[in-house]
Amino acid sequence: MIKTTICIGLLDKGTKRQEITTLEAFKVAANIFAETTGGATITEGTGVYTHDDGTIVIEPTLVCVIYGANTEQVERAASMAKVALNQEAVTIEVTESNSRFF
Repeated sequence: MIKTTICIGLLDKGTKRQEITTLEAFKVAANIFAETTGGATITEGTGVYTHDDGTIVIEPTLVCVIYGANTEQVERAASMAKVALNQEAVTIEVTESNSRFF
């Protein structure tokens, strides 16, 4: 089964601050994944990265795991999340998983 993980940072791409609460972002993401992929497991995480100018950023992040969705569904969800949460980019990791629904 295909397992996809999408990480969505919560710092606004324009202001570089968190403009929407984590709970509200969760609600937005949950609705997007329910509509596009049939659902997801969403947890809170923390992302760390370095800007081109050397600035280190620590960012609240939603980690969204989806099983069984196809590329079109995943990319639609990611695009919708980027717009809804005002993100420049999200990360998408796709792996083959030895998982099943039981």
